[in-house]
Amino acid sequence: MTISLLVADDHEVVRAGVAAMLLGSDVKVIAEATSGNQAIEQAMKLRPDVVLLDVRLPETDGLEALERILDRSPQTKVVMFTAYDNPTYIARAVALGAAGFLMKGSTKADVLSAITRAHTGLPPENESLM
Repeated sequence: MTISLLVADDHEVVRAGVAAMLLGSDVKVIAEATSGNQAIEQAMKLRPDVVLLDVRLPETDGLEALERILDRSPQTKVVMFTAYDNPTYIARAVALGAAGFLMKGSTKADVLSAITRAHTGLPPENESLM
């Protein structure tokens, strides 16, 4: 089973790194977005299984984009992705319905696990993921 993924991050090196990390896995990057608005548009157009969404994005921040994506496409799972270990971000993401929360320093195994578990509806398997 292939999981379709939209990667939303304003840094090209992060998007490229995630795509390279996922090569050969059951997760296929079907699109990328560089802003919150673009993430919302791509999610509505392509209906990916999972969105890997940076918390801090231009135009519309990731938390607002999370809320808008889930409001318009509740079947889409969203895993928040950030370099900021901020309890407020985590609490807001959980309250808004995020399926996971990853730090950008996470391992390949953690990234794959978070995406797979979000897609299947399972809770994160360790506390670093939510």
